Amino acid sequence: MALAFADAGAQALDVRVASQLTLEPKWIHDGGRVTGICPDIMAAIERVEPRLHFVGYRHSSRSLSGIEAGLENGSLDAACGLVSSPHRLAIGQPVGKSIYPVRHYLVVRRNDPVTIESTDDLARLGDLVTTQRSSVFTERLRAAGVRVDDATDDNRVNLRKILAGHGRFAYINDLALRYLIRTEGLEDRVRVLPVVLGDEPMWFWVGRRADPALAPLLGAALDKLKASGDLDRIYVRWENMQ
Repeated sequence: MALAFADAGAQALDVRVASQLTLEPKWIHDGGRVTGICPDIMAAIERVEPRLHFVGYRHSSRSLSGIEAGLENGSLDAACGLVSSPHRLAIGQPVGKSIYPVRHYLVVRRNDPVTIESTDDLARLGDLVTTQRSSVFTERLRAAGVRVDDATDDNRVNLRKILAGHGRFAYINDLALRYLIRTEGLEDRVRVLPVVLGDEPMWFWVGRRADPALAPLLGAALDKLKASGDLDRIYVRWENMQ
């Protein structure tokens, strides 16, 4: 192993990563265990690139804004599963192939007959939308003139808000939405509108302050996993688990 490392011209690296709070099934916190699509992807990366070892995420959880702050100040080396934005490009870089797609939907109470075709429709209607704090998609809704309540990172809370009459819509990504509807038993209480309002790739990010050896190693590992089909298989497994 030592000879393999020497031949490859890189040292083994501990990669500091924090799990993200309240965003299942990307990260699932179950007592002392941390599972989900990102832990599965990191385990696959370690198998194909043993010089990389992800640390910290089993004991350190942060909000989305906290993860961004960690990339910026150097307390985190990498982050799993973020879409691109100008701010994120200023503090880090996406590496390798994208890890999975993300699509965003609107959810309403089951008996609400409303139809929405676009973000413009949502803005014209003027009803309150509960959505995740600090997400790129929330910023886009606000920029489009949509009234948003982004007081929490927790999509579970956002669904409970609309059921209680606080807000008409919840704006949630497809993986989280299916997971929450199943685990909260909401099949007969909410309705998902059949229009995709956001659709783009998620990436693994490396902070600008991380070891310069990290980005090429991580990018190459992700490219291997994409070529082998392993990244897609991880996504499909979690998609079908909902």
